[in-house]
Formats: sequence, structure tokens, C-alpha cells
Amino acid sequence: MRTPMDTGCWILGAGLKRRQQNTMSPNRESQITNRQSAIALRILLLVALAAPALADEAIFLQTGEEYRGTLERIADGKAVCRIAGKERAFDLAAVQRIEFQRRRKFDDVTTAAALPDLPVFRAVKHKTADLRRRFPQAGHVVLLDSTRIRIEPDGRYTIDRVEAWRILHERGARSAMRALHYFADRQKAQVVYGLTVAPDGAVSRVADSAMKDEAVYSRLPAYNFRHRFRFTLRGAVPGATLVLATRVSGTASLLEPLVLDRVFWGSEPALTRDVRLVASDAAMQRLSIATANGLAAGGKGVWVAKDTPQVFPEPLMPPTRAFAPRLVLAWPKATWPDIAAAFRKRLRAKDRLRIKAETARALFDHVRTQLRIEGVPLDALPDGPAPPSAVLKRSYGNETERALLLAALLRGAGAKAHTMLVRDRDDGPLLPTAPRLRGFNRAVVKTTDTAGNVVWLQADDIDRGFGELAPNVQGAQGLDLATGQIVTVPVRAPKTESLRRKVDVTLAPDGTATVRDVTTLRGRYAKAYRGLKDLTDADLQKWAARYVGRDRTGVALVSFDHTALGDANAEERLTFVYRVPALATAAGKFLLLELPNAAASATDVGRSQRERALFWDGPEREDVAFVVRAPKGYKVYALADGLAAKGAGWSEAATFEADAKAPDIVRFRDVWERSAIAAPRAAYAAYRAARIRRSRLRGEVIVFVRK
Repeated sequence: MRTPMDTGCWILGAGLKRRQQNTMSPNRESQITNRQSAIALRILLLVALAAPALADEAIFLQTGEEYRGTLERIADGKAVCRIAGKERAFDLAAVQRIEFQRRRKFDDVTTAAALPDLPVFRAVKHKTADLRRRFPQAGHVVLLDSTRIRIEPDGRYTIDRVEAWRILHERGARSAMRALHYFADRQKAQVVYGLTVAPDGAVSRVADSAMKDEAVYSRLPAYNFRHRFRFTLRGAVPGATLVLATRVSGTASLLEPLVLDRVFWGSEPALTRDVRLVASDAAMQRLSIATANGLAAGGKGVWVAKDTPQVFPEPLMPPTRAFAPRLVLAWPKATWPDIAAAFRKRLRAKDRLRIKAETARALFDHVRTQLRIEGVPLDALPDGPAPPSAVLKRSYGNETERALLLAALLRGAGAKAHTMLVRDRDDGPLLPTAPRLRGFNRAVVKTTDTAGNVVWLQADDIDRGFGELAPNVQGAQGLDLATGQIVTVPVRAPKTESLRRKVDVTLAPDGTATVRDVTTLRGRYAKAYRGLKDLTDADLQKWAARYVGRDRTGVALVSFDHTALGDANAEERLTFVYRVPALATAAGKFLLLELPNAAASATDVGRSQRERALFWDGPEREDVAFVVRAPKGYKVYALADGLAAKGAGWSEAATFEADAKAPDIVRFRDVWERSAIAAPRAAYAAYRAARIRRSRLRGEVIVFVRK
């Protein structure tokens, strides 16, 4: 029998197909006649009609036409439906399929005037014109975003969320696309209702035909836990109000906690956002609460933010969680050592594993190259990561599993090794006063060899080398699984995250230049080029030709050489030799040129002012040196002034100089270094000025004169 909890979808074409099943061979299907199909459809409709009537069925005809209405009965070989208030009959042989809409709250409401007097529907009364004047840059405005959490002393919980928002402009229509994530084997999730109030007051409902329940990692059986309802609300046009109510329920525990991490500002403005907690005193005693950035409680278990601003993205902007009002709820209450101990116990892992490799570098390279990486976050594994021995045997793992395996291999070789679960800096501060096993999406290993040398390792990518760390992990907080302590991943020295170029330019009398460019890369700069290892020799030469010719036409690549990029060396080196026609331009007795491929971008400081503090992913150092040799008979005539500047954790020094012993040679050197990963907003003006001057200096003209 069809029930309101299931979406019915009966399909007829050349044959009858039941949902997700087909027991007939293709040859047999092709032989089913329209008469047999009509009989089958009649039987199915009789079964469906035995359930309570559901509004808004979708009727699809063999011709491709589509109708929406209510299926009322079948009689005399016809399906009788009520469409737009009028009865209409379709021959069963002409019907391709019918999709039945499940019952949801407020299905009987057809106009805005008939909506009940609830806070979420009162928001519909706001006038679009007023909202547009108030929020001229918004694509949509959130009228109400209300979350209610009910927690029982035994850990059972229900999260009800109701949202209402008004589409102001066409670009706001994207907000109608939604997804509701849950774990199918331990949580229940549902769309309680999804309504659209059109500008004329007509009310329509979310269509089951547009709702897909899908496994997020279906192609990976070992990680196939997380599901999502993905759907699009109807009629998202300017002036429409969209209303969505969802519910997720389950049972929380130490290793599967209930965690709400709510930020009260967003990319669009909001009139009201609130979180309300319903729990007994016994349940409240087991709840951790952390707030940040000025969020105030509106009463016991109530947090409200009204008239929240629209957050406009800026280059170098911190994550919204770093500056917007924020609430973290975690149940059950625990300490970080308790969480780490429970994690280790569930893992049931051997403390040490041994393979043929012995050195830390060899063990790291084994994990880096021999285990396939799967991009599945730890939060998507409700039962936790697989034990290192299992990961070693199956030869694949996510970032956390690879880190745990690497630590076990290092301990097996006699080294000390701790695994850290790390919260990416791009995800905002950890707020450690609310301990919980959620939000750690990265993992690193801290190892100490027998000589006492400490190295931090991250085995998240085949192109990341020994001792290298992702920029957004440096300076991030993490949980040391061995000690249960919160630690901070160190920020590497700028020289270990560097680009160094030595460029020799030799000019011919006709202005043609022969250029030899040796680029040495470390850290993230090196990782950015290691993907070239996957190219064929022919494609690599094509890439090199495009690379040296990126600023000018007619550039001819003479040769290209590089280190073994697949080895992920501590330093990678790229060597280009190429010719540039007419690099220098003759003007009477003068010869003028700009340095080849020397541009330095200042796009990250395009704005003269900014709202937020500065935020960078990791440190950096760039050291670029040019030696330019003029044709015989020329000497240096004019050079630009250099620059020197220092700021909050950064410095810049650049000079043009004529060689004191060889008047036909110009030397240019530019050293940029930044050790800071954050700075206050007040530091922006000086930083911006230095970046712009640096960009301009790289484009200055060198002038030689004929002796």
C-alpha cells in the first residue's frame, strides 16, 4: 500500500518498471503491449488509491506532457484527475508514469491568507519593495531562521529548524537549492514542509519528484554512511517567500555527539536568527556551551540575533566563524582527554606496525605513494576510522586513516609519533571550552627520531613532501590523541615555504633576449608544480612553452629541465631557457626593456579599504634576482628607485643596481617575506601600499644608452 512516508513512482513505457527493481529481461519488456501496461497501471493505481488521497501528483504522458493535480479514481480505462479545480481524464495507455506526493504539513493551504498565525508565516507580510530598499545588495533576505533542539537525559535528541526567506533579485533564486545531511542507519531526517508563497499569494509545495535521497559516498563502500536529501523549492522568483521546515533526530554519545556550531551572520542579511534549547536540568548538566564574538543569551537556553548584517567577501578575509557571533553546543559534556581515550579505545589499533622501510622518510613515502587517498572527512565516519592494520592491507584511506597508519609505522621503526586531529584554520577557531569530536577535518603526525629531532608530517596528498604542511593547517589547533591535550600546529619558517628565481637575460643588438630562468621551490610552492609529474614529455614541453610565453607572444622555448617531481624532494627546481624577440626596444641611441615574466600581482589588495582583519594561509618568501646584460657598446643610462618597507609580520626590499665593474650589466633583486598568518585591519594600509609598489616596480623600464 502506498503510504505518506514514501514517494510513489509508477512508470510505464515499453514496459512496467517498479522502483529500483526490474525482474524482466529487455526482450520481454519490449513485448509488453499498451493494453498490458494499462492493466498494470490500473492495478497499481487501485493499490495507491487505497491510501489517503495525496495532493499534487505529477502525471507524465507518453507524449512528454506533464500535469499536476490530484488522482481521484480510475474508471473505464481512464485515470481521472482534478487539475486546477477541474476534472480531467487520461487514457491509461497514454500515461507514462505518475509520481505521488507524500503528505506534509499545510498541504491543504493554497493561499497566503489561509496560512496559520505562526511566527514563520508572519514574516510573509514584509513588503518586497521595503526589503529591497533596506538591503539593496542582497539577493535574498532571511526573514526568520529558528532552530529548536530538544535533548533527553539519555541522549535522544530532535533538531527542528524553520527558515523563511524572501527572494529579492534573480541571483537569490539559487537559495532554493537545499540539502539535508544525515546518517541513514542512526538518524532520521525529514522535510516537514517546504512551501513557496508566490508574489500573488498562491502557495505551492516542494515536489517529491524534485527530492533525491542519495548516498554522498556511494562509490566508496567503506565510507558509505552519510546520506542527504537534495531538493529545490518551487517558484523561487523575485518577490516569492520560501519556507522550509526540517527535522533530524537521533541519539548522541561521546563518540557520536550532538554538535551544533551555528554562526549568526551569513552571506545574506537576516531579520531574526535564533536557537532555542529544550532540555531538563539533568540533560543540561551534560551539555557544553561556548559562545564567541559577542553572542549574548536571550534567556535560559535561548540565543537570538536580530538584524544581522550581510557579510561581503574580501580577499584575505578570515572565516566568518572568526568574527561573527557564534554558538557551539556539544552533548554529552566531556573533557579532551576523555574524548582522546575513547577514540583510541574504539580504534582498537596496534600501537606499532612494521614494514621493510625503516627511515622516517621511507615510511612517509610509502604512505604517500602506495596508499590511495580518499577525500572523505572524519565527520563522515560515524564509526570512526579503520585501524591502521586494515588501512595498510587495503591500501587506501582518508587523511585521518593515513596519519594513524604513518604514526603506527614510525613507532614500529623505533620513533616517537603522535597523531593530531586538526581543525583547519579556514573553518574558524576551535572554541576548546566545548570539547567534542566534531569539526576536525585534517590530521598530522608529530614524530621525534632517536636523535631528538622533531618533524611534523602530513600524509594527505601524494604531492606533499616530507615535513611539509598544508598552509591552512599551520597555526591551527588540534587534539593530540596520545595526551588528550589541545595543541597548535607550528607555523613553518618563511624560507621553507619559498620561491627563489635566478634569471639571466642576455640582449642582442636587435633587442632579442636569451633568457635562462632557474626557479627553486620549497613547501607549498613546490607542491603547486609537482602535479606536472603526471604529464607526458610532449605535454610537459607544451606546458613549459606556454609558461615562458605567458606575458609575450613569439617566445621560443629552447629547453626545459626539472627535478624528479614524483619524489617530492625538499627542493624542486625548474630550469627554462628561451628566446624572446624584441624584448628590448631601440629609441635612437637608447635601448629600453622590461624584465621578462617578472609581473607581481596585487589583486589581493585591490580595495582601498576593508572591513575585516587580515588572514593568510601559511607564511611565504619570494626571492627574485635578475641579471641583465646589454649588447656590446651599451651602458646603463637610467634605473628606477628601489623600495624597502616593513609591516606587521612582513617585509619587502627591492633594488635596481648597475654593476660597479661592468657598466653594461643591471642587477635587480626583490625579496618579499611574510611570517604572519593574521594581522589587524589597521595593518592593511601599509600592506596594501607595499604590494602595489612592488607590483609597479616589477614593470619598470630599464634604459641603456649606446656609448
